[in-house]
Amino acid sequence: MLFTAPPKLTGTIAVAVCLISSACKPDEPEEQVVGFPDYTPGFTVVVDADDGVQRPQDLEFHPDRAGELWVVNRGTENTGSDVVIVHDAGSPGQQAEQRQDGNAWHFMNLTTALAFSDDNGNWATSPEVTDANHSGGTFTGPSLWSSDLDVFAQPSGGNGSHLDMLHQSPNSMGIAHEVDNAFWVFDGYSNEIVRYNFGDDHGPGNDDHADGRVRRYSSLPIERMPDIPSHMVVDKATGWLYICDPGNAQVLRMDIDSGSKAADLPFTNEPLALLAQMEGEVWEVFADQEMVMPSGIAIDGQTLYVGDAETAEIIAFDVVTGEELGRLETGAGKLLGIEVDPDGSLWFVDRRDNSVTRVDQN
Repeated sequence: MLFTAPPKLTGTIAVAVCLISSACKPDEPEEQVVGFPDYTPGFTVVVDADDGVQRPQDLEFHPDRAGELWVVNRGTENTGSDVVIVHDAGSPGQQAEQRQDGNAWHFMNLTTALAFSDDNGNWATSPEVTDANHSGGTFTGPSLWSSDLDVFAQPSGGNGSHLDMLHQSPNSMGIAHEVDNAFWVFDGYSNEIVRYNFGDDHGPGNDDHADGRVRRYSSLPIERMPDIPSHMVVDKATGWLYICDPGNAQVLRMDIDSGSKAADLPFTNEPLALLAQMEGEVWEVFADQEMVMPSGIAIDGQTLYVGDAETAEIIAFDVVTGEELGRLETGAGKLLGIEVDPDGSLWFVDRRDNSVTRVDQN
């Protein structure tokens, strides 16, 4: 690798961990973890089923609108998924609204993850459905959306409000933004990592996919675990893509600038500008010790957080050294997506309890 590690940042969230039990009594000494601030974590449920949160899969803050949290619910194959948007999330005056696209049954079906573009306010979703047409085929893949509230889930006169959709990855288990309208997807149908560049979006409700560019990476040993998202994140300071692989109880990372085209692939489901098989990508196992079902993932500076859906722990790692820094027991019933807000606080979704929780620094 030719990357230079980013400088050590201060003030990134981490936690004082009670290593024996899920909560330390105030009058008992706490065992601190080197590199973590000295505080006892508390937990605040910010939104729940009363706000429309039902089987949440993932969450992310809007990159340009402070305090605006988006939460995606799994939904059903018949109805598709929906989104809860929380304005001024965590504040006394927060407001939550639930939105569902009119054609969510196709364009946002059994959503596993969402990812915002840092560049244009668009966002994308990955679907676990095998066929978005519900006809026994494989016609599905990630969709691109606008975060303009006058566009998303509003009538378009066409096929819902989606901006684009490419149909090359059934059972997509996770998605991460790279640049502009380019995203990385965990393809659970083929057990491959796939780079999607939507190119110029076709506008709300239209259907021109011809400028889409798709690259498939097959060497990584990943395995879909049905119904458990494989969340991913790009460390844009270094070019590493971090991948939760719950099927193999590990976290991998791949150099997104590595690899070269091995061959053009025949088009399936739609004509594209490019459909290519890649080879020679650089990847490695980042972590595989004492994990059961890694699913959630977030990065803050040089600290990587991984959420284990089975143990409900959030595990912190140093991305430069690979050292495990500590573990936080959340007590969640089914811990899936995790996020770090601009103030450095951890947030997570609990699918079993239909809630979104913030970790407070007490």
